[in-house]
Parts: sequence; structure tokens; C-alpha cells
Amino acid sequence: MDTTLLVTLAACAALVAVLVVVLVGLLVRTGSARRRLDAELASSRDDLAALHRRLDALAAADRRPDQDGRPAQQPGAAAGFTITSLVEDGAASPAPVPAVTGARVVSVAVGESVVRLLSIGHGVRRALSPESRDRIRLEVRREVRRARRRRRDELKDARRLLRAQRAGTAEDAA
Repeated sequence: MDTTLLVTLAACAALVAVLVVVLVGLLVRTGSARRRLDAELASSRDDLAALHRRLDALAAADRRPDQDGRPAQQPGAAAGFTITSLVEDGAASPAPVPAVTGARVVSVAVGESVVRLLSIGHGVRRALSPESRDRIRLEVRREVRRARRRRRDELKDARRLLRAQRAGTAEDAA
């Protein structure tokens, strides 16, 4: 066989092998991400079911009658302010709001600067694209032609006015 044919076949085989390895890696990564997302979804559904059970229990407690046999709250009675919470006594309190530190401020400031820089970079890249350059070149050419035509018309008007003035002074002298 020809050596160039063997080299070409070997290169194609190597390329196919690399593509297979990359494809298998992507499939493994996608599968692990899918399993992680499924686990998070199951956890979220369990949390939602627990909240539904607590809400149903609280609603049932509100509908239970008092010792008098009346409902806990009269429909027409003036309702006062009631402080309620989904956190039961003895349960962990809500997570505190994180403190604003210098590192967070710097992180936000740098993040905003990076966003601005990226948006400016995108604008410059778009402005320097071939389509934009062609459009700008066309507009400049059109404006130059318009300016030339305007100057030419002004020059004709000035010459016409000068001739009219000379003809007027020549008639006055005669």
C-alpha cells in the first residue's frame, strides 16, 4: 500500500478515537449532572410535601372548635393582629442575613466592572465586524458624495450671483 494512504488512515483512526473519548466523557458528565439534578428535585419535592403537611395541620387546628363548641374565630368578629410563623417552637430559627464585609463589597465592585468591560468588548467586537465596517464605509461614501454635491451647488449659485451683480453694475455704468 501507499504510505500516504496509511498515514491518512492512521490520522482518521486517531481522530475517530479522540472523538469517541470526548463523546464518552460528555455522556458521563451529562449523566452525573442528570443524577445530581434528579436528587435535588426529589429533595425539593420532599420538602414541599412536608410543608403541605404542616400547612394542612395548621389549617385543621384553626378549624377546630373551642371548649364552648364555637369555631375558633367568629366569621363576623373583628380580627386583631395575629403573629404567625411556620417555625415551630424549638425549631431552628431562620438563617441570619450574612454580614456585609469588605470582601463582598470588593467582589461586587469587581463583578460590575467585569460586566461593563465584557459589554464594552462585545460592542467593540460587533462594531469592528465586517458587516458594520461595510455599512459604515457605505454611509461615509454617501455623505462625501452629498457634501460634494452641496459644495458644487453652492459654487454654481455663487457664480450665478456674481454674474448677476456684474451684469447689474455694467447696466448701471451704461
